[in-house]
Amino acid sequence: MEHKRIYKASLDFYFKSLVIYLVFLIVYAALRGNFGTNEFTVVFHDPILYITLLFILYTLAALLISAIRKKEIEFLEDRFLLKNRFGKREILYTDIISIKFSRERKRRNEVKSPIRIARIKLKDRKKLLRIRISEFYDEKRLINEFKSINKTMHM
Repeated sequence: MEHKRIYKASLDFYFKSLVIYLVFLIVYAALRGNFGTNEFTVVFHDPILYITLLFILYTLAALLISAIRKKEIEFLEDRFLLKNRFGKREILYTDIISIKFSRERKRRNEVKSPIRIARIKLKDRKKLLRIRISEFYDEKRLINEFKSINKTMHM
């Protein structure tokens, strides 16, 4: 029996963003609304209200797409699988030439951000396979998985 280790994609960022945008929308609508005699009316012809609604719709769409894709990485004894709802890709440890870790660079100031990326060089592929580790739950264990694969390759 093979020992499976599964790492699922984290959707926390989308949920937190959606809550923040919704709270902002409610507070802004409450502040911009008109209090009349026993009634409250919201100003609908406000560009900030429309922009906030666009952010909410965009975040909601990204959340739904990510939830439908259902990305995960599954580690087995001799390979790992990159899976989503629509398919999977199997990568054997023997096909890996090297694994390097880097931080994603920001474009403006070229300052390193805290987002880690695993760059995997494969035998049958010219481009590097990039896996954004921060997209998955339990980042530290996932980094350790890739480091242990890298150690076994260099022995």
